Amino acid sequence: MDVGAGFGAGGKPGGLAGLAARLRALLADRSDTAVAQKVAGSAFLIRVVNAGIAFASQILLARWMGQTEYGVYVYVWTWVLLLGGLTSLGLASAPQRFIPEYSESGELKLLRGFLLGSRVMAMAISTSIAVLGLGGIWLFAEHLESWTVIPLYLALVCVPMYVLTDVQDGIARSHNWIDVALAPAYFVRPLLILALLGALSYEQFAPTATTAMAATVIATWATSLAQLLMLGRRLKRKVPPGPRAYAPKTWMKVSLPIFMVEGFYLLLAYTDVLILSAFHPPHDVAVYYAAVKVMSLVAFVSFSVSAAVAHRFTEYAVAGDHARLATMVRDAARWTFWPSLAGCAILLAVGWPILWLFGSDFTEGYQLLYIIAVGLLARSVVGPLERLLNMLGQQNICASVYGGAFALNVALCFTLVPDYGMTGAAIATSITQVAESVILFWITRRRLGLGALPWGRGPAPHPNSARIATGDAVTDMLALPMPTGDELVAPMARAEPVRFELTTIEALAKHRAAWEDLSSRALQRNVFCEADFAIAARHLKSVRNVRLAVVWDALAPERLLGVVPVVSYRIMPGLSGQTSAHWAYFGALGAPMVDRERASLAIEGLLDGLSEMGQSLFLFRFLPESGPTADAVRAAVAFTGRSLVRIESHGRAMLRSNETAEGYLTASLSAKKLKELRRQFRRLADDGPTSWRESRSPEDVAAALERFLELEAAGWKGESRSAMRFHEDQLQFVRELFAGRAGKGEARVLELFVGEKLVSAGLVLTSGRQAWFYKVAYDEGLSRCSPGVQLTLELTRRMLDDPGIDAVDSTAIANHPMIDHVWRERLVLGDWMIALSPGAARLLPLAARTERARRAARLKARNLYHRLKDRSR
Repeated sequence: MDVGAGFGAGGKPGGLAGLAARLRALLADRSDTAVAQKVAGSAFLIRVVNAGIAFASQILLARWMGQTEYGVYVYVWTWVLLLGGLTSLGLASAPQRFIPEYSESGELKLLRGFLLGSRVMAMAISTSIAVLGLGGIWLFAEHLESWTVIPLYLALVCVPMYVLTDVQDGIARSHNWIDVALAPAYFVRPLLILALLGALSYEQFAPTATTAMAATVIATWATSLAQLLMLGRRLKRKVPPGPRAYAPKTWMKVSLPIFMVEGFYLLLAYTDVLILSAFHPPHDVAVYYAAVKVMSLVAFVSFSVSAAVAHRFTEYAVAGDHARLATMVRDAARWTFWPSLAGCAILLAVGWPILWLFGSDFTEGYQLLYIIAVGLLARSVVGPLERLLNMLGQQNICASVYGGAFALNVALCFTLVPDYGMTGAAIATSITQVAESVILFWITRRRLGLGALPWGRGPAPHPNSARIATGDAVTDMLALPMPTGDELVAPMARAEPVRFELTTIEALAKHRAAWEDLSSRALQRNVFCEADFAIAARHLKSVRNVRLAVVWDALAPERLLGVVPVVSYRIMPGLSGQTSAHWAYFGALGAPMVDRERASLAIEGLLDGLSEMGQSLFLFRFLPESGPTADAVRAAVAFTGRSLVRIESHGRAMLRSNETAEGYLTASLSAKKLKELRRQFRRLADDGPTSWRESRSPEDVAAALERFLELEAAGWKGESRSAMRFHEDQLQFVRELFAGRAGKGEARVLELFVGEKLVSAGLVLTSGRQAWFYKVAYDEGLSRCSPGVQLTLELTRRMLDDPGIDAVDSTAIANHPMIDHVWRERLVLGDWMIALSPGAARLLPLAARTERARRAARLKARNLYHRLKDRSR
């Protein structure tokens, strides 16, 4: 027996045994790249099977109906595809943006709400538009060709379920359930149409477009409902049951730009057919559509790769993993182009006999295949860049590209189609695809520093690309190569002039009206950046070195665009910088306050202004890792070509729910725990009647604040002399702060009394529809009755019942032993370091590593101090 049989050089498996071994290894590999490859492969196989079924059905339709009726069917089905793609308003692609984001951040209520809400919204919108369309056909039927009226009625009946299938497709793809995503629409539906056509033909139904559309309606509704049941079963196992939260404004804010992109993409896909049908008879439409269907096999490659990688783009961007993001983009381009090139070659070789299967007259469209192939190959060269731009928050620029491409395509079609017919439509579409691909590639390189040609190694590291590092210092060093020489270019210029200054609290207080005006139009409210807080904080001894980094509109001198409190910061010799201030532990949120209309511009002005002052680094402390402010920071970093690295992050308790108060508390705490807390509350009444008092007027808040200060000083903080009562600067600060906020109705104090004795109190600040549970104090002599917890439960009830409050930030430490068990939502905050100059970008990984080491050493020293202190007692 030949012991070497089945092995290649070096003892590696070869032949069938090697292929089997490689297949087993691929199936066992759980890496993201392997999963993406398997998903792409599955999607491609489904689309290949679909292509076979679709071709069979199109050939049968063409043979059964003849060219004229087939041309009518193509015209009507094109309207279904166009309206079905448009009437979801982008909600079909939104799952690949929101599901990874909510899953990564642990926002399960929003995840559950999105899974239901996205489908309900899409169905409601599409049904409304379909009803309007049915009414329009009824009103204007006499102006339409008689042979189109009934098929158009049937087409509109298809639209809502077509849209539901699209949205469920996006949800399933986001969970890598490619079978649930694609099989119903691309496998079951065409098979069912074939079966129904066979039955109708057997029953001697007339071979018309109306008959074919009737079969299509039945198949569309059946497969959509079956997919709904399959997806529901999968989601029950994947997503734990619980309450839902809905954010339709946020969803639509993201979906609408995606809708613009996809809308223009769909218009690009079908404009040629619609314009051709306006100038030429159904015969030409049928031949042209058959040629497009033949070459659409190549587009399946791009579709399959997009289905596999779109949600990976979001995952890596949210995680800040630029290295894996860049690798995925490069791999996606390769996976798209080379199979597309091979597919074009094969189809051009066998295109004539395939067209002949439709009917002998269809072969006149063979020369169109070469023209169509040019556009398809141009599109495959750059990979799924439109998905990348959409998933990374660049929907608007992507929509602009597709809008321009659509306008170009319409202009070319109207120029070429009347005289050149099918050939003119093919030339117009290919020219448009080439132009669109070039522009998409240029924009992606320019704005994100991403994108790679399939035969290249990808873009070189460049200061003009936003480099988002991982949380690991070694990975950071590898993921953020150092630019040298000619790569050191200036950031992109801003379109609008701004003016930056680093000023004192007292100086900006002279512009208090402008400061408060900015608060009213802030992208996200942050009370710790507002005038009342900062001006009161000037009394604090430990924040006398705090300055305010301010960005003004240069064209409107009294219009503020951004404010953030900062302090000097130096992590390494030669690297001076600033960090957002946390007001000596009195400020729990470091998000900048920026104009909602020009948020990215304000942050760009901040970064550029600090850089021009000679600062090297900026450290955002306690910056929310998701939401509009985080998006604006990332966009500004990307636009100015700077580098960004996360130092550390943590989550703290937050209250944000649409549930009733009792429902929320019952879900948060066990029945046993709630029963025990009620028993403890009754025990408080042993010493006198219990009562709640909530103060909101300036006079009541001032009196309640004094009681709070006394209660705080009576506890452990009084023993350690850390209570505010023992520090004159802190007393001035908190009194002025609450007096100012109470005067605006944006402060309240909740107190629990037993008789006339105060046993617990909580200070709350509000700004707009956001609240902060700022401080709490309680009588430690009654700790057996949990007065602090009792106050938190009552505050929870009142905040959830307050229609003017959307969310309450606990301002607590991470893993707080009390409030984490009551408030289930989490606000994830991160410390993000930004290199302000190209020189600092070279040292950013080392600076991040040094900062983490410094924090770790400080933590160890503090723990050691407390251990020694405990032993000495």
